[in-house]
Amino acid sequence: MDNQKIDRRTRKTKKILTQALTKLMSEKKINNITVRELTDIADVNRSTFYFYYKDIFDMVEKIETEMLADFDGAFNKFAKEAPTHDNLLSFFLYLFGFAQNNAEICKILLGSDGDYAFIEKLKETIRQYPHTIPTSYSETKAHYYIPFIISGCIGTIQQWLNDDMKVSPKEMAAIIIEML
Repeated sequence: MDNQKIDRRTRKTKKILTQALTKLMSEKKINNITVRELTDIADVNRSTFYFYYKDIFDMVEKIETEMLADFDGAFNKFAKEAPTHDNLLSFFLYLFGFAQNNAEICKILLGSDGDYAFIEKLKETIRQYPHTIPTSYSETKAHYYIPFIISGCIGTIQQWLNDDMKVSPKEMAAIIIEML
């Protein structure tokens, strides 16, 4: 029971710190955010912050790594199944739901002032899985097919976030499947 409490407290503290960081990153560049400022907004001690993170950049990197791991886990699960319409719909529904549940940090990481390295890591995560390329495609066309699809999907998510997610995740999943 004690481990559960500690684990719950840890998750709660990290969530509060992440919310404070998200708020600050929406107002200014990461280079201008101090640990003191972050911990003041989060209402936690600086020593608590340093228990989990080396600095602000380490915190952002750990948040990104966790998000990529969550995405990778979901993508891995869906990649094992045959690419039917229903499976694709389930995957994209999960993807848009994930983006919606993490909208504030996704808007920052995928936004115009976002982290280009994060976007590239996301693309690389997707690239590692086998893809179905139409057999009628030439070698050259096939070479450009996957980057086009990946960038299009990420761009669609970015636009949806910029539009404040006015369309439901289910409808977005259907739209993206139709476009694919």
